[in-house]
Amino acid sequence: MRLTTLSAVFALSLGQGLSLQAKAQHPSTTEAPLFTGVSEIILVVRDLEASMKRQWEEFGIGPWQIWTFDAQSTRGLTMHGEPSDAAFRVAYTQIGDTYWELVQPLDDKSTYYETLQERGEGVHNIVFQVADFEDAAGRLEALGYESYNAAQWGAVEFINFDTRRTLSVIAEIYRVAPGEAFPPPEATYPPEMP
Repeated sequence: MRLTTLSAVFALSLGQGLSLQAKAQHPSTTEAPLFTGVSEIILVVRDLEASMKRQWEEFGIGPWQIWTFDAQSTRGLTMHGEPSDAAFRVAYTQIGDTYWELVQPLDDKSTYYETLQERGEGVHNIVFQVADFEDAAGRLEALGYESYNAAQWGAVEFINFDTRRTLSVIAEIYRVAPGEAFPPPEATYPPEMP
């Protein structure tokens, strides 16, 4: 009974704290908070098919939509700020209000490959919502955060900034052209899904 009461008090306090935090401004600036929400978690994996299968069977995560990102499907692909012809496969789904993405590098040219070599499978980056993409990118650059990877894919433009010195994770920001959607998936998992 006492644990339940403490949990309720903590939840209420946390909720009030978050409400106050959302309205707060940084003490040394008049700018609004840079990030307005978290929309997606991206994990790097060695085997996309096996990872989707395990997550679907053990946790019910899915169904998945699958795409290949490479020089033909993206524009302006960069790794560490330099043009790149890296290739990787992406599986995308949603868990509640959060998008969940798996990335398998197809060569040794991407930051996804680097992450696998350095740390193994796991979180590669967190995708943050921002009020204004250009302003957010400028603010991150002004704070000394460098582009880790970036590209345009269909109607989506994204930049991953190496924010590990402060956030301990790569931070991605994105924008989607108004009225646009993702291209149709190359495949789905389970395969019989529409």
